[in-house]
Amino acid sequence: MKDKYVVILAAGQGVRMNSSDESHSKVAYPILGKPLVNYVLDASRVFNAKETYVVVGFAGEATAKCVEGEANIVWQDKMLGTGYAMKKANELLKGKEGDVIILNGDTPLLTKETLEKIYHKHEKNNNVLTICSTVLANPKGYGRVVREAASYRLLKVIPHAELKEEEMDNHEINSGIYVVDNKYLQEYVAKLSKDNNKQEYYLSDIVKLIADDGNKVDAYVLENPEDLFNINDRIQLAYAAKVMRKRVNHRLMLSGVSIEDPDTAYISPDAIIGRDTVVRANSSILGKCVIGENNFIGPNSTLKNVVVGNNCKITNSDVRNVEIKDNEVVGPFEVRK
Repeated sequence: MKDKYVVILAAGQGVRMNSSDESHSKVAYPILGKPLVNYVLDASRVFNAKETYVVVGFAGEATAKCVEGEANIVWQDKMLGTGYAMKKANELLKGKEGDVIILNGDTPLLTKETLEKIYHKHEKNNNVLTICSTVLANPKGYGRVVREAASYRLLKVIPHAELKEEEMDNHEINSGIYVVDNKYLQEYVAKLSKDNNKQEYYLSDIVKLIADDGNKVDAYVLENPEDLFNINDRIQLAYAAKVMRKRVNHRLMLSGVSIEDPDTAYISPDAIIGRDTVVRANSSILGKCVIGENNFIGPNSTLKNVVVGNNCKITNSDVRNVEIKDNEVVGPFEVRK
């Protein structure tokens, strides 16, 4: 079995977030109290990677703090595109044997199941490079996957900035997820050029370079594009938060937790909640809460990084970083920190 290495590209500035705080990186924005990049990092654990790298750039200190102790940090000193980011990561990957999985730090809805499917196709077909694509009704803003008409063979990816008018009608888009043998990654990233409209190094250019040399290149076409949704502004951030909240709440309810009003329950994906616990309206359970069985949480309560025993009631209260023992009653209108 090949060794696996994960690279998460997380250096972008996120101009469209329109923040006055220059020290706040885009991927550090939270959903349910958890930074975007940490969702991607968690999904990538499915690979049991030998090493994981996060490429940081703009406001890199904020991003590095999010993944501290969980990944190696690669500094991108110049904002010259995804290809340049990979050039910097390649300096640390040099000489390593195995597959490299390249992900984007602003795709918090990405799931382990999708990553498993992409890698399975890569491994089963013995590909040198596998990308993940999907078909969108409105592909504006995305690079397009180009195939040979007769054979459907993958030929190249055209970045959005390089598209011609007649190429806009192509609805198969590149997600920016790549699985590639590191030997080939080293060779072809070194060949990338910034002779293009944006004067940047496009990582997607390796698709054509590798395919043109007769190597096996393919795409896993994802049926449900929701996993690939990336965050560029606060509207998209709110949409992704709504999707994630629904996923978390559904999982908990199926496991035996009652959520009286899922539309007003904000529960961290890292929270553990026991059976027959009831979460009442307008309640937030954030951070790494561990909550036992037969509890009543809320209404109108906030818990963060709290351990709660069994048979407790927490009503109209703010509880953070403490332990609530079995059978305790907290509130109403109590603060414990």
